[in-house]
Amino acid sequence: MSAITRRARLEQWLTGVWYRGNPAGFWAGLCLSALTVLHHLYRRWAGLQTRSLAARVPYTQGPLVVVVGNLIAGGAGKTPLVLGLAHSLTSKGYRVGLLSRGYGRSGQAVAVLSTMDEPPHQLSQTCGDEPVYLHQMSGCPVAVGRDRTAALAALLGEFPRLDVVISDDGLQHHRLKRHVEWLAFDARAAGNRRLLPAGPLREPLERANAVDAIVCSNCEPAQIAQQTGLPPDTRWHAVTVRLSGFVQASSGLTMTVEQAVAQWSTSTVAAFTGLAEPDKLFASLRQAGLNLTHTTALPDHAQYPIDFCESLLGQVLITTGKDAVKLNTDDPRLWVAEIAVQLPQALINPIEDQLGPPTD
Repeated sequence: MSAITRRARLEQWLTGVWYRGNPAGFWAGLCLSALTVLHHLYRRWAGLQTRSLAARVPYTQGPLVVVVGNLIAGGAGKTPLVLGLAHSLTSKGYRVGLLSRGYGRSGQAVAVLSTMDEPPHQLSQTCGDEPVYLHQMSGCPVAVGRDRTAALAALLGEFPRLDVVISDDGLQHHRLKRHVEWLAFDARAAGNRRLLPAGPLREPLERANAVDAIVCSNCEPAQIAQQTGLPPDTRWHAVTVRLSGFVQASSGLTMTVEQAVAQWSTSTVAAFTGLAEPDKLFASLRQAGLNLTHTTALPDHAQYPIDFCESLLGQVLITTGKDAVKLNTDDPRLWVAEIAVQLPQALINPIEDQLGPPTD
């Protein structure tokens, strides 16, 4: 069994515990008991961290720092929100920069990504898949680093006139001083409501009481409020992230969803991804009308062998933009699923109100 397969099986077991109830069997029960003990220890540590390292500060001058984060381990739809906010602000004339941890990259030093002077699959090795994808899709400079404070300093060192800096994740990186916090939820809500490793939560649910906005991605606020026990109020917003089309990785040729469904109706179509929640991709493709003959779910941020696509059967291969930046895109069978998100103006208004009109 390969290391990738072992990691994927462990992730599947944990997500089963977190989101689909207790596993059966003596050993599974014993493991769950041990995880529960760790949950209580982690809760105490997380509570101390949150109380002692409060990072919210009033906005006065300089770039407005916005953190788009979540409470659960793995993705909850943060990246589309970051891109949606970046597109909205840049379209109105604001200068925007981004922060990203760069999970899974080979280096540790802080880096600033502002040009694509290497092929994406090479840049992703040194910078990580998310930073490369964010830069590719937004055109904004991206500072990469586990230490978000150091990354912010490096970003402003190269781009001192930024109006806004958006951090993709970092809600739990309390050293990063920020002015606005968005908390993202998807349909999984908070799972079993337990803290790591017995559950998916990285901080207690009470952390939601301190954020500026709670954003529900492809789910209803009332549904998330009921599942989490959090009281809904004016900070809650529903956002729809939808499949908008496909791009052929080797040529840049584009197709609408409708065109793809018609053209691939008699083709064997395989989909693969290393997203934290791979079913988001697979379900969206099926809902669009595509008949998937095979799906491959890899661990979150999985690193691909250079010949990965060659090992797959199928006349059409579909993956996400975040996966595609790690692949050799010469294979004409490879298509990238594109997404679109429209943020409600009520979510963006408080940010624009603090910034004021964009300066030249």
